[in-house]
Amino acid sequence: MRRLLAGFGLAALLIAPGPVLAQNAPQGGQNRQQARPAAPASTLDAVRSRGQLLCGVNGGLAGFSAPDPAGVMRGLDADFCRAIAAAALGDAEKVRFVTQATVEAGLDALAARRIDVLARNATVTLTRDAGRPVTPTAVNFYDGMGFLVPRSLNVSSPRQLSGRTVCWAGAEGPGTAGGNIENFNSRHGLNLTIRRFGTPAEVVTAMEAGTCHAFAADSGALASRRVTDFRVPDQWLVLAEVISREPLALFVHAGDDEWRGLVFWVTHLLLGAEYLGVNSANLAENLGNPDPRVRQMLGVLPGFGRPLRLPDDWGARVLSSVGNYGEVFERNLGRASVFGMDRGLNDQWTRGGLMYSFPMR
Repeated sequence: MRRLLAGFGLAALLIAPGPVLAQNAPQGGQNRQQARPAAPASTLDAVRSRGQLLCGVNGGLAGFSAPDPAGVMRGLDADFCRAIAAAALGDAEKVRFVTQATVEAGLDALAARRIDVLARNATVTLTRDAGRPVTPTAVNFYDGMGFLVPRSLNVSSPRQLSGRTVCWAGAEGPGTAGGNIENFNSRHGLNLTIRRFGTPAEVVTAMEAGTCHAFAADSGALASRRVTDFRVPDQWLVLAEVISREPLALFVHAGDDEWRGLVFWVTHLLLGAEYLGVNSANLAENLGNPDPRVRQMLGVLPGFGRPLRLPDDWGARVLSSVGNYGEVFERNLGRASVFGMDRGLNDQWTRGGLMYSFPMR
């Protein structure tokens, strides 16, 4: 990557690690005061000092984050971690993926600063945003709770599941998949039998045994599990209709606006590059693009990195490492993957989706 960027004539990344802790010195003489508690350095400084990004991921959901046969973590969320590392450290490979068993465990690890960012299919909700010292950044995948059913059941809508057994996996509590199913069941008077299992693997076993008629989870996760977890994927169908809105985002520590901004704008860089037609294959030719938005994004115009304390060519580093949002999606979940997912809501707004980049000015 360095050779590629050197060929672009882009500025080198200058990393000046900051102090791990900042502390006020005590006053002298009679005005001497007790030193204040040491305050943690910014996350960006901590990441640079460590030389590695700690990224919390699912680690077992192919297409989002799961190891390939060589043990390399792959997926949309994994690539977002690499994009952040490329921006913060100038090297997309300086990531340590830290597997989190559940979203809640990941949020706890983030709150305790055992990880720098959580990229684990985490829905933005009020209690996750306001209920603990973490905060969401930009949405990187629009999802919704759906249902996987056997094709032999011959249903096309979850409202046709009346009297059936619907199963889900996860911890009990407010805001869970179980609550969504209960609300859906009540609204439509379906008389569903709702069963909770500890893990998705247990639901898959129950589905193949015929004791569950539908597997309820986020549609993106179901599309992945249909291919990777079921013995004969073609015997199963993910229904198009969803019963909830699940905007998935990366989460960071609350109170560190600099780091939140970096993660937020990395997401919008990937979206904006796709909209402007900039991808990993045409970076060099776009250095001469007359569009000032492209020239700024690639660091040709000065000042792009200053607000985030990054070099001006941080966008070029990100795009050369992972590509734009469309490349990331298609490679991991779309037509270039075994899942063949449609972009849907995750397409650009110009093609009927919800995705568009905020102005990068």
